Amino acid sequence: MVRRVFLAFLVLGLVACGDDVMGPEDIAGTYTLQSVNGQSLPWALEAGVEVTAGSITLNQSMTCSRSLTAMLTDGGTVVTVTQTDVGTYTFVTGAVTLTWASDGSTDSGSIVGSQLTLTPDGDVLIFRK
Repeated sequence: MVRRVFLAFLVLGLVACGDDVMGPEDIAGTYTLQSVNGQSLPWALEAGVEVTAGSITLNQSMTCSRSLTAMLTDGGTVVTVTQTDVGTYTFVTGAVTLTWASDGSTDSGSIVGSQLTLTPDGDVLIFRK
C-alpha cells in the first residue's frame, strides 16, 4: 500500500512556470497547495488515499523542494505519510522547469502573481504564496 502511494505521489510531480518579466528573485518563495481540480483539501487521490497538504519552495539559488502529505486508510488504520524531494529549476523566457533529484523527472506549470498552477496528468493543482 505504501509503495503504491509513493508511486502515486511521483505521478503527481510538481511544477512551475513564470512570467517573461519575472526572474528567480520574483518567483522565489513557498507555494502552499490550496486545491486540486477546484476541490479544496483533502483531495481523494484514490480509494483510501487523501492528499491533505502540499508545498513547493523555489529558491533564488535555482534550487527547489516539494512536500506532499497524504492520509492512508487501510483496513480501518489511518496513517499519515509525507513525501519530500529536492531539485533544481531553470527559468528561461518565463518558463520554469523543475528537475527532481529522486528520479530525474521534470514538471511544468505557470505562475501568475502569487498563484502557481500545475497540471500533472490532467489534474489542476493550485498553490498560493
